[in-house]
Amino acid sequence: MKKIGLRRLSAIAAVSLSATVLSVMPAQAETTIKVLTPNYTDAMPAYYADLNKRFEAANPGIKVEHTNLSWDDILVKGRTLVATDSTPDILNLNTFSDYAAAGLLYKADDLFDAKTLSDFVPAFIDNSKYDGVAYAVPDLASARMFFYNKKILYTSGVNKVPTTWDEVTAAAKKIKAKYPNVYPIALPLGSEEAQAEFAIWTGGNKGRYFNNKKKKWVINSKANVETMNYLTSLVKAGLTQPNPASTNRTDAFKLFSQGKVGMINASVFFPSTLKDYKSKVDYGVAPFPHSAKGKSITLGVQDYFMAFKKPGNEAAVKAWLNFLFQPTNYAGFLKAAGGFIPATKSASSAVDSSLLPFIEQLPNAIFYPGDLAAWPKVSGSIQTQIGNGVNKDPKSVLNKIQKVAVAAGTK
Repeated sequence: MKKIGLRRLSAIAAVSLSATVLSVMPAQAETTIKVLTPNYTDAMPAYYADLNKRFEAANPGIKVEHTNLSWDDILVKGRTLVATDSTPDILNLNTFSDYAAAGLLYKADDLFDAKTLSDFVPAFIDNSKYDGVAYAVPDLASARMFFYNKKILYTSGVNKVPTTWDEVTAAAKKIKAKYPNVYPIALPLGSEEAQAEFAIWTGGNKGRYFNNKKKKWVINSKANVETMNYLTSLVKAGLTQPNPASTNRTDAFKLFSQGKVGMINASVFFPSTLKDYKSKVDYGVAPFPHSAKGKSITLGVQDYFMAFKKPGNEAAVKAWLNFLFQPTNYAGFLKAAGGFIPATKSASSAVDSSLLPFIEQLPNAIFYPGDLAAWPKVSGSIQTQIGNGVNKDPKSVLNKIQKVAVAAGTK
């Protein structure tokens, strides 16, 4: 046993004295934490109001100031608050790595015990890591599949759902011949979510935005150029809606719901969107088509809960996050959010049967390079520019985005 030096002994005595003083002091002042979350559905505010009321009752020393915003607003406000050093205590957003790189976040294992962390779906918790360490936890996830209008597809003489690009083109031509007023396939490359639309198409051609093995951006890769050339061929043949570069995802969804589109890339919550539109379209769901050299993939997209390090807030944010992920509370969160894939294994075992095809595709999921601090900047460039690839020279458009990515770095 090592001897304890005089300085060490004094420190221990000081700690003991502090503990004695604290034990007779009055209870500490109330801790207030600020929580900022996106509005997945109109049911979210009521869910959080109930959650926070019950949390505060169970934790009388903690007060929650909760702000729930639209996605458009939170993307601006969340990043503005961080940039102005006015961070909330807890933030629910679709990126986290740049905050982790700046040393602003608690590690996930600071906030959750090993048992709770082990319940998160491995693919999702792995995608919550920066430099090999989880600094966030997934709240829910989405996956993409190929939706098609059964009536339009099968009455056009198409005998089976397309599984390859060649079959997509052939089916689209038959749809156009049978239904001149229907857009055979929707291609939303507008700024709302162009990065997702292109990612799933090029993913089926072995294309990616970032090469993890070589640790470099590959946005202008041969596979990505081939993909853009294929999408351009669909546009030039009149097999898509007009102006894909300015068509947003919500625009395309509305067209499909109205029976004006034959085939579309959409996510796990699309069925609930169709219900919201009161659509009568009889649709089918299938794995996403791929090129001759590729294979079917799905794009896994997830959002994150993260907690910002502030003096004296660790215990409070830990308590709130663990309260949220209690099974009953998390089940309520998923119900309010509407139709997403659960982030935990325990919740995944009790999902609606309509989610099963998406969950079955998760082993084939690819993800954005969200573990890179540069990703938010690169993603923004992809969102606003990649749609131009179907109107201009695809290679030059991808080269332009590649330059932005290289300048942003690989950390």
